[in-house]
Amino acid sequence: MPDGNIKKILIMKASALGDIVRTFPSVVFLREKFPQAHIAYMVGEPYVELLEPCPHIDEIIPYKKRRNTEDIGGFIRFTRDIRRRRFDLALNLQNTNRFDFIARISGAKLRSRIIELDHPMDGVEGVFEILRTVGLEPGEAKYEFWLSDEDRAFAENFLRENGLSGHRPLLGLNPGVAWPSKLWPLEHFASLADRAQTELGARCVVFGNAAEAVRADKIASLMKTAAPVSAAGKTTIRQAAAIISRCNAFVSNDTGLMHIAAMQRVPTAAVFGPTSPDMHRPSGPGHKWHYLALPCAPCYKFDCPNGMLDCMNKISPDDVFESISALLRQNPAE
Repeated sequence: MPDGNIKKILIMKASALGDIVRTFPSVVFLREKFPQAHIAYMVGEPYVELLEPCPHIDEIIPYKKRRNTEDIGGFIRFTRDIRRRRFDLALNLQNTNRFDFIARISGAKLRSRIIELDHPMDGVEGVFEILRTVGLEPGEAKYEFWLSDEDRAFAENFLRENGLSGHRPLLGLNPGVAWPSKLWPLEHFASLADRAQTELGARCVVFGNAAEAVRADKIASLMKTAAPVSAAGKTTIRQAAAIISRCNAFVSNDTGLMHIAAMQRVPTAAVFGPTSPDMHRPSGPGHKWHYLALPCAPCYKFDCPNGMLDCMNKISPDDVFESISALLRQNPAE
């Protein structure tokens, strides 16, 4: 690929949170490969804030999700605007037919192809496979997550105001997840937090959105030791990420904040049931995950088909505690 011919690059990844985060090493690579190019990133409207502090992107193009023929006129106007920008390279990191159509409409002479993975692989590497369809070879992944000074100041104030800025290890707990089938039992989170505080001297902070704040309250009610601090419903995505960046370890269901923690190199222990860690594990070295690989798993179902949810319920908090103990040894409090 003649690098000098690539002056305008369109990256397309509309959703979801964790999948967008796993494109970040590709963004770093593209800026290093094409230092003078104009790089635009088309991203779903709810996730624009993720990219605002990114130093490698020149333009963010918000994408409005439309179903089937909904607002077809608006979609046509949107694609016409994309075509007028005259991109040289269009990368369909969403890997779907709709964004392949947008790539073709863009007029870019060089376009990535939709791929079907022939074997399980980490999500960051999966994005790299898409780049390889246009002759790009990213090499070793470089992990970055971008925060503003305001995000870091928010985290500092949050930790100080909640008495979490001392020298005890900080353990993040993330019971937030959209799929009921992905939820590790709240009593397991509570049991884990009790042991972490009693045996490891840790302090705990619980994450989640406003709708998930009730889970943080439930964990607190189930604990025998001091209640964890709740950040659930009190932060933006980036503010939550800034607090996570200060954690010594992080425990999470398979969800977006898990990938944010991993992208910031926070040692993470993840629990999997209906999804496979072969495809969805935290990216990068130094993480741990728990998966029972039951005969029915991975089912990729929103709700457990048999109603038992054994794949999550039977992951022992004692086993996850052993992982957290190891992670805190590798990343102790200063």
